[in-house]
Amino acid sequence: MVDAAGRPVKEITAFLIDIAATGASVATRRSYAYDLLRWWRFCLAVEVPWREAFREEVRDFVLWLQGAPNGQRRRAADPAASVSEESSSSGERSTSRPAAGSINAVTGKAYLPAGYAPRTINHALTVISSFYEFAVAAGLGPLANPVPRSSARGRTGPSRRVGARSGLPRRGTYRQRQPRIQPRSIGEPLLQELFSVLGNDRDRALVAVTLSSGVRASELLSMTRHGVNAGEGVLSVVGKGQAGLRVWVPAAPESFVWIARYLAGHVRSGFDAGMGDQPLWMTFGNPPRPLTYFTLRQVLERANAKLGANLTWHDFRHTFAHRLLADERMTLTDVQMLLRHRNMDTLQAYSAARLDELVASLHRHLSRPAPAAARPAPGYAASDLHTLFPGVTL
Repeated sequence: MVDAAGRPVKEITAFLIDIAATGASVATRRSYAYDLLRWWRFCLAVEVPWREAFREEVRDFVLWLQGAPNGQRRRAADPAASVSEESSSSGERSTSRPAAGSINAVTGKAYLPAGYAPRTINHALTVISSFYEFAVAAGLGPLANPVPRSSARGRTGPSRRVGARSGLPRRGTYRQRQPRIQPRSIGEPLLQELFSVLGNDRDRALVAVTLSSGVRASELLSMTRHGVNAGEGVLSVVGKGQAGLRVWVPAAPESFVWIARYLAGHVRSGFDAGMGDQPLWMTFGNPPRPLTYFTLRQVLERANAKLGANLTWHDFRHTFAHRLLADERMTLTDVQMLLRHRNMDTLQAYSAARLDELVASLHRHLSRPAPAAARPAPGYAASDLHTLFPGVTL
């Protein structure tokens, strides 16, 4: 990160080096840098040096994030726009997107809103707080952490106001309430439609692998030719939070069939040369290039344009988890290991029923006939039954 003159901001550079020493991934360090960049720009805009920022600046920063448009959410009105794989691999981006925050009629899932999500704001507060804690510990100047924290006695953090009232917040001050997100698993009818519109065996293999193994998009892109072991039924990926180390994940036999069809149908010069640990997923351009996150996303963009849907790659992971949790033969520890979660509490995000399942359950309940009234067997006197079961209508 550099300042307006193009010089590296030494304080942030030192903080990111400290974060790197903890084993944080490149993606984590990148997200921290962007959060600090927003904070730096805000301090410049309000003409408050970062060392002199107080609680009021943090409050105004949160208010700004609540109302500011997120540059990643800029979308046009046409939901059916798509780009070719050739333009995707060359870096040309589609500029036409559905309206931010609108509801997709096929999936019932909302598109991302135009502004910053509550989770993003909370993450930014955590990063800024961590940076100031580092700055204080490193002796980078007479300063204090301006980000308030929750405590049993009320708010904390330096403020310009003398005698500010204390409250009893249930969460950290300025921390946003995160709404409960609806389940993102995909129903079987939509999955069948999706497979019918995928244009080639590579795209079908991508979906089959993700759907049957629950791998994340980054893990999917990390797969190599030598990391496919059909005999054992496992795939080698660079797992999230594994510091670049590879792990083996199981997948369904059908996914290996689709991988074999993809490799058999798209053997190209340069693609197979040398074998080794070449990336498994390649574009169809000449010469072929490894799929990037953007070109991977375009696979679903093209399918979404045909279906009128807004599916994402992470939806397949939710579908994988939802199926596992619905299987009475699977234990929670098995599901945790297959999803590669450190904490079992994370499974709660996948355990809720889909909307179509709730609708079906409600319809079954409403169509169930009322239980028949109890009738005594022949030969019993009514007076005797009333004596044995007082208050029961027979």
